[in-house]
Amino acid sequence: MKKREAFWYAGPFILFFIPYLLTIAVNGIEAAVLNRTPDPEEYLPILLSRQIAQDYEEEAIKAQAVITRTNFFRRLKEGNPAEILQMEEIQPGSLYFLWKTSDNVYQKAVQETEGQILTAEGEMKLVPYHEISGGQTRDGTEAFHSEEYAYLKSVDSSIDKDSAFYLNSTYIAEQQMPEELTIREREKSGYVSSLTANGEFLEGESFSRGMGMTSSNFTIQKVGREFRFLSRGKGHGLGYSQNGGNEMAKKGSTWKEILEVYFPAMELAFYEG
Repeated sequence: MKKREAFWYAGPFILFFIPYLLTIAVNGIEAAVLNRTPDPEEYLPILLSRQIAQDYEEEAIKAQAVITRTNFFRRLKEGNPAEILQMEEIQPGSLYFLWKTSDNVYQKAVQETEGQILTAEGEMKLVPYHEISGGQTRDGTEAFHSEEYAYLKSVDSSIDKDSAFYLNSTYIAEQQMPEELTIREREKSGYVSSLTANGEFLEGESFSRGMGMTSSNFTIQKVGREFRFLSRGKGHGLGYSQNGGNEMAKKGSTWKEILEVYFPAMELAFYEG
């Protein structure tokens, strides 16, 4: 299964932006130039294509489309549209291609959820997602140490345990490890929130990423002259488990039902810009 990350496809691309005005060159050097003012919805298929694999079930992709729309529109509302589009590094050629490909799985997911967003207390909030949970998603208050994220509830996603990619091992040579490494605190969902290394405080998510682990839901075991870090799941474990949603979709759940499971304290609403 292909891995799609949210943050982080990249490569420098030249964008020609006046807010919501995009100039696209087609047909080579002597191309005609297409000038139009696209609806923000038209950017979503590109963003969506970076965030979830196209071989996922359609309902799982639709659930991701609502998440993508919520996060994108929230950022548009809070910041400069041109700067945000540049940060997302949207390729003009890709946008043109998606305009012309009505049967594209990402285009279809955006069209069939058009305008739908997730809200908490009537407002658009950060809506996180990850590839595979550790069997239970994380609680926002615990993870961020703030009541601001209380709308992100920990939910059961034990279906993720059946994934072939649920368990992942990372081995680190003994000489590369601190003399003393101790897990100080775990969240109820199993994710490590803090450790100490030779008495120094370490944040769990940062540590796991720095060590190349697939998640901060891990255990440590000494194996010969190496330390084995056994990680459960892939990603930060907050919000939508794409694998869990995909398995729900295989069993007949709709995108709305999937979002209700992973975001029980949020509501669907229609975006009114």
